[in-house]
Amino acid sequence: MKKTLWFGLLALLCCAAALSFEVVSAGAATAPLDNDCSGGYVAFTFDDGPGPNTPAVLRTLQALHLTGTFFVSGNKIDASPANAQVIRDELQAGFSVQNHTYDHASFTGASSGAMPLSDSQITDELVRTSDAVVNAGGVKPILYRPPYGDINAYDDLVAQHLGYRIVMPWGTPTANIVDSQDWTGISPAAIAANVDQGYTKNGYFYPGIKADSIVSMHDGEDQTTMNTIQALQPIVNYMNTKHLCSTNVVRPDATGGVVPAPAPPEPTTGNLLQNPALETLRLTGTEPACFQQAGAGTAGNVANWTLTTDAHSGLVAERIDVTNWTSGDRKLVLTQRASEQGCLAAVVPGRTYSMWAWYKGSWNYSGPSATKVSFATYYRNAAGAWVYWQSSPLLAPSAVWNLAGFTSAPLPAGATAISFGLTITGPGSLTTDDYALAAN
Repeated sequence: MKKTLWFGLLALLCCAAALSFEVVSAGAATAPLDNDCSGGYVAFTFDDGPGPNTPAVLRTLQALHLTGTFFVSGNKIDASPANAQVIRDELQAGFSVQNHTYDHASFTGASSGAMPLSDSQITDELVRTSDAVVNAGGVKPILYRPPYGDINAYDDLVAQHLGYRIVMPWGTPTANIVDSQDWTGISPAAIAANVDQGYTKNGYFYPGIKADSIVSMHDGEDQTTMNTIQALQPIVNYMNTKHLCSTNVVRPDATGGVVPAPAPPEPTTGNLLQNPALETLRLTGTEPACFQQAGAGTAGNVANWTLTTDAHSGLVAERIDVTNWTSGDRKLVLTQRASEQGCLAAVVPGRTYSMWAWYKGSWNYSGPSATKVSFATYYRNAAGAWVYWQSSPLLAPSAVWNLAGFTSAPLPAGATAISFGLTITGPGSLTTDDYALAAN
């Protein structure tokens, strides 16, 4: 009798210990998110699901009062009714379900060693995944995350024309995208430290979470996802001390500084430019009034400027064809001539400025000999000299008119004017029209 009782007690203790281990391993919530949110909101994102551990991720997030966005793979949704049910569970719990392509193929081939995807292949990857989400009971995604973060401006433009906005899994050190690096197999403590405190990568320090951060994690893995689950509680503890909450809304610019941010609409009022549509021409030559055909190192290329009726609006646009290129660039910019100061608007140091231009053109956008097209910006200093200021991320070629936008840093002290335009560095053709500049 005593022996039987002893074995019974031993069995209960073993079961209790096993249950305790299971709860800890599943990332049981002991202190859910509970603060006034005065520190701002963080967007948690989870990739590669639905996977075998996605239901456990979802339960832990709910227990911790966290929300976020799942970037899902279409082939996994189509693989089984159970995975389709996981999508419905995510949606019912208030999470956002977005597009991580159908089978996780690298767009550029940079991480997989495969050939870059064609326009039609990129389209197929995105459309099939959105169809899978809709067939599972969701709505068509409007966000996409390129597998591995392998992307260039051209591929992103293909996705934009399909109605998708990019959310990168990583970015520049100032991009406020926090890569938890959970996919590397690091411990829960290391995952939490990356998210809370930041990390050093390739010699650069990437800060931890703060207001408007995007956190990149994975729910579609095996053991690595279990480590992610266990990291969530210490992350929530840190968020409570910093008064941070979570959101399923991803901020408008989630490019990570890797590709150009989608241009916001042009201002309907308050355009600071004269002759923004290029319709007023100089008496001689091919320059629109208040603009200037410019370039650096022009001896290193041959350029042909033409006024064309293939315009975005009105009757006039400016086209530049660059050939025989070895160096230098060409660009149409707001005039920097001292004799035309009246063309330029007054500006305020310390303020940021947004600029726009419509463009179309063709050039080689990939490989070591790729042509580079971007915004080039200048300011006139207190001494009256023009100073090169900033450039935007590279723009992709487009056979149809496309709106490009860029927002500057605060204008330096002493600045009295701004000039900008689209620059082409390398062979190709670029047509521009309908410029705009506005103070923020």
